Amino acid sequence: MSRGIKRNETMYTFNSEKDFETALIAVLKNKGWEPNIIQYPTEEDLLNNWAEILFKNNQSRDRLNDVRLTPSEMQQIIEQIRQLKTPLKLNSFINGKTVAITRDNPQDPEHLGKEISLKIYDR
Repeated sequence: MSRGIKRNETMYTFNSEKDFETALIAVLKNKGWEPNIIQYPTEEDLLNNWAEILFKNNQSRDRLNDVRLTPSEMQQIIEQIRQLKTPLKLNSFINGKTVAITRDNPQDPEHLGKEISLKIYDR
């Protein structure tokens, strides 16, 4: 199956998924997207990228206290998502704008064992 992408009012057709993805990434970069796009990410790559976004959005003292999430803290978030069985519930979760976790990172003794609230994304 061929796919197309429009650039500068010209339609380009691709016969392979890889060629299409490469062209799409080039267009996104040209439109101002970050140059460090993850190509062919694994599930672990995507989760690590999201953990980094969560960290950047929640570095303040009352949230992550400038200490990154542990794998088990990310797992707490994933488990909450897995419990949401419908698109409506998932949408409500995302638009709720925050998620609560119990901090287990010993590098953050101020919040260790305490529940904190994280912004899911920053509009």
